[in-house]
Amino acid sequence: MADAETVLNKLLDRIVEEPHKSGIRSFIPLTSGGGNYTSALFKITITAKNADDLKLFAKVADVKGQLRDLMNVKLLFDTEQFVYSELGKTYEKIQDKHNVAPEYRFTFPKFYGGESVEEQETVVFEDLVSKGYSTYCRFKSIDWEHAATAVESLARFHALSFAFEKEDPVNFAKALEKLKYQIPEHDDNLRETGIKIVDDAIQVTKEEHKEAIRNLMAAVDDSTQEEVYQYKLPLSKPVLCHGDYRVSNLMFQRQNGHLKTMVLDFQTCHVGCALIDLLYLEFTGTDEEFRRENHQKFIDHYFQELTRALGRLGLDVNDVYPRELFDDELRQMLPVTLRLSIFVLPLVLVEAELAPQFGKDGDYESLAISPNHLFAERFSGIVSDCVRWGVI
Repeated sequence: MADAETVLNKLLDRIVEEPHKSGIRSFIPLTSGGGNYTSALFKITITAKNADDLKLFAKVADVKGQLRDLMNVKLLFDTEQFVYSELGKTYEKIQDKHNVAPEYRFTFPKFYGGESVEEQETVVFEDLVSKGYSTYCRFKSIDWEHAATAVESLARFHALSFAFEKEDPVNFAKALEKLKYQIPEHDDNLRETGIKIVDDAIQVTKEEHKEAIRNLMAAVDDSTQEEVYQYKLPLSKPVLCHGDYRVSNLMFQRQNGHLKTMVLDFQTCHVGCALIDLLYLEFTGTDEEFRRENHQKFIDHYFQELTRALGRLGLDVNDVYPRELFDDELRQMLPVTLRLSIFVLPLVLVEAELAPQFGKDGDYESLAISPNHLFAERFSGIVSDCVRWGVI
């Protein structure tokens, strides 16, 4: 893999305009603290005469070995560039057409450009930290204020997909084809890693729930890839989903007393079911206490905000995604998200010093992280809730 700063300098030569193109560049490597696995991260400052400093943020692909092929790293970066350079412009035009007020718009971070050459995949954005945005601690259960604004942003994002389908069905169909999830080929080594991850998760659940989890996982025939990857597939209503809608991919800023969410990392954007983004946020970002108090409010808040967002775009929720269909898909996606959390939560909650280094390891075994105490607490709580909700 080429040196990351060399790759960045070549890209910046292409995408940065004067006077910053000839300015002095400084690169500061960043760490996500275990929240990012595919990229080397950089803060870039470009200083030029008679101009304010240009502050940028960059991701350079950093995955080697088996995982580069499994994760299809080039596709991840190509997808993100497509979302920012093409889908983002489409969504902006739709919102302009309907005169959506600034406070109700879905906005993307400013995208400067990217590189798609194999093993040099890169994307460059504005530096949101320099603009006052901050992250939420991934080890803490999200509070209601942050959850509510994250749900509002998600509803607006999904509403734009429905509007895109309605207003430009030809190009929407092309986007569906481009963002259709590509199911990986069956691999016995990956299957063995998956079995270990499931066994580790079962070991930390309450004794009275272990059999239910075994039965839930046994119900999935690993020879049927569509079933294994059901969380990536649409049900009755195809929607352009984020695909990794968790706290680590959100930044927050308080403006005029109100909290605002900026959504990041669209590498896994795909055609799927809207409910998976919503439940993914809940299952990866909240604890049992939050769900006991807020689960139904969380679900209802999304549907209410989706209804409002669709209305601003000239659509009636009863025509495109009625509550009956929404509730039916919710019932179908709850067990799917429970299964998904077995594989995702260990990565979400791993301590920074124990986080896998895909740029060094790059093999399937690095995915099998030993569950820590926080995972045991969170996952056990999810299982308890799913028992209470009648999911298992």
